[in-house]
Amino acid sequence: MKCHIKIVVCLLFVLLTAGTVLAAEKSADQVAKELSNPAGSLASLFTSVEYTLYKGDLPDADDQDGFGLSFQPVLPFPVGDKGRNIIFRPLVPVQINKPVFAEEVGASRPAKVSSGSHTTYVVPGIGEFEDGDFSLGDISFDLVYSGTEMADKHDGWLWGVGAAGTFPSATDDDFAGDQWRLGPEVFAGIIRKLGTFGGVVNHQWNVAGSNDEYHSVTAGQYFYAIGLGDGWQIASGPNFAYDWEADSDQALTLPLGIGVAKTTKVGSIPIKYQFQVQYFVEQPDVFGPEWLFKFTATPVISNPFVAWFK
Repeated sequence: MKCHIKIVVCLLFVLLTAGTVLAAEKSADQVAKELSNPAGSLASLFTSVEYTLYKGDLPDADDQDGFGLSFQPVLPFPVGDKGRNIIFRPLVPVQINKPVFAEEVGASRPAKVSSGSHTTYVVPGIGEFEDGDFSLGDISFDLVYSGTEMADKHDGWLWGVGAAGTFPSATDDDFAGDQWRLGPEVFAGIIRKLGTFGGVVNHQWNVAGSNDEYHSVTAGQYFYAIGLGDGWQIASGPNFAYDWEADSDQALTLPLGIGVAKTTKVGSIPIKYQFQVQYFVEQPDVFGPEWLFKFTATPVISNPFVAWFK
């Protein structure tokens, strides 16, 4: 397990430090706006620390909390001269002490609860919570063909179409989906002088793996970033999900979010710092997140695809 995590950290470090930074000549406001565009051409590395408070019908559910880390390199491959990109975004989650409900042996399991890539069955009143091990979670990704269409200097729109998937990479069975998952993804948004607004939606089904349970989840993110000048933004990007195989009171996870971001330069490297607070207006009744506090540091990194194909 530790070996897997060390390899991931080393690869992320190489991405961060290799080569020259292509955005060094852009202003903080320009970099901030482009990093808010999922169809943008800047390569970057989202690094997040997340603290979650939970609630639910399970015993002691309201007393549970957990930390997690996530790393997401964003690697655009430029196509042609019209601002088109093929973008690959793998998301690497690391669980630190996420709560796990340990059921009693032999308990029936009628309630299905979906939590990201992992589905559990729980019965209120039977079992207790434990802290999960420090572990690597299932890695998800999207691969999209995208573009940014600008009518003038300030106004335009963005779009993308492609695929989303999940690898069964978890090192702890408590957080393992044990499935290869795949499905379509689309995103769209508008760009204005005020800021950038839009949404991403994908749907994944299980296509292989040792777990033959049927998986059908629609998930995505809505995002906004309102420019305040000097690299400051009011911005957030909450993730939502709907599990079509779960009972209706366990299917939807939907947060509302607000945050503040500041883009600055450390030496010649532009870095976007962001803090978000998200409140979940819907979550599985049995057990789900209630509050999420998220801090993200996003340095612009060298784009290996630009360097290799110049």
